[in-house]
Amino acid sequence: MTLTPQTRPIAASELDIVHELAMQIWPKVYRSSIAPDQLEILAGQMFDRDRLEDDIMDRGHVYFVMRVGRVDVGFCCAHLEGTRIWVTKLAVLPDFRGFGLGKALVLAAQDYFAPADDLVICVHKTHESAVNFCLRSGFKIAREIPSDFGGLTDYVMQKSLHQAQMAAA
Repeated sequence: MTLTPQTRPIAASELDIVHELAMQIWPKVYRSSIAPDQLEILAGQMFDRDRLEDDIMDRGHVYFVMRVGRVDVGFCCAHLEGTRIWVTKLAVLPDFRGFGLGKALVLAAQDYFAPADDLVICVHKTHESAVNFCLRSGFKIAREIPSDFGGLTDYVMQKSLHQAQMAAA
């Protein structure tokens, strides 16, 4: 039996799903970039339930959750700024990577906020698999910026949606 992944926007009352997934995924991804004593503190701050709720209620962010069968396996957070979609968080459980679920989450955000001119995502420069995922997905490195996490650098990666729409036509 093949299970079809389902992606849906969630309500603020469901943010525990995001918090729990993030606490499983984030520390493993950044354990080589962030000191262990800082890792738990940073993950706790970034995925604090009140902060996630403020994203939705005050900042216009939408969280999408990916479910395969009866298991939530990933999430994405995005918002629209002018004609640009910003993907601010994207994570998939390690056992479910490589099946196109990250792309499906980004596409859900793109469809939700359509029409838009471009799609932007920030990834840590040292997070090689995320950088490669973005490059394979058609993003280009636009610039480097200091990360919110001391000592790290992020890539701002951008993808024009007009080129993608023209190629599909």
